[in-house]
Amino acid sequence: MHTSHTTLKYKKDITKEILESIQHAQFPVAITGAGTSKASGLPLLGDMIDGVPLSQFFDGSIFRADKERFYDSYRKVLRLFLQATPNPAHLALAERETFVITQNIDGLHRIAGSERVLEIHGNIRELRCINCGLVESSMRALRYPVPRCPDCHEVLHPGITLEGEEVRHISRATDWAGRADLMLIVGTQLFAHPVSKLPEATRAGTPIFEINENAEVLLPVLLQQEHS
Repeated sequence: MHTSHTTLKYKKDITKEILESIQHAQFPVAITGAGTSKASGLPLLGDMIDGVPLSQFFDGSIFRADKERFYDSYRKVLRLFLQATPNPAHLALAERETFVITQNIDGLHRIAGSERVLEIHGNIRELRCINCGLVESSMRALRYPVPRCPDCHEVLHPGITLEGEEVRHISRATDWAGRADLMLIVGTQLFAHPVSKLPEATRAGTPIFEINENAEVLLPVLLQQEHS
């Protein structure tokens, strides 16, 4: 079990030893949070979007009680997220072929080119039918006040994990953490359970670096060494 991590805030924090440990990693794993996408213009959990507190957007009770009200808020959030593009932090992780475990719902890791991504809170760019399993584009929510499945006509669930629902892929995420020979914690304080336990699943001696500021600056510097 790891009791401490190395925190990187500035370029001066990046030593030759740190660069070498990253360069030699064969199974690099990154756990990313909202701070990773801040440079892409996306909000943090405490922010508001067009009068909608982002924390309210994840309130599962609103979806269950009033789907029209929920989807009215969803569209406001969705329009902002659809405008976002990957920043250098996303691109650096993709180029390094890092295994990414993300708490973000923006889909930017996949857009950046990362092929090994676990979106444990889902993806706002999708809608899912709980009844028949169909996955639809979130654009359907822009066309209908309450989007329904085109096959079975049930109300579609947003493709994200709402409060009170289980996170996704946590078993595979734990497996990745156990196999990691490098872990990067990017743009997150890891307050939420169960993702907060993933660093503890790493093997003794695995380097763990926290980057909660300037990820769009530091990650390209750290990860480009593999290709230099």
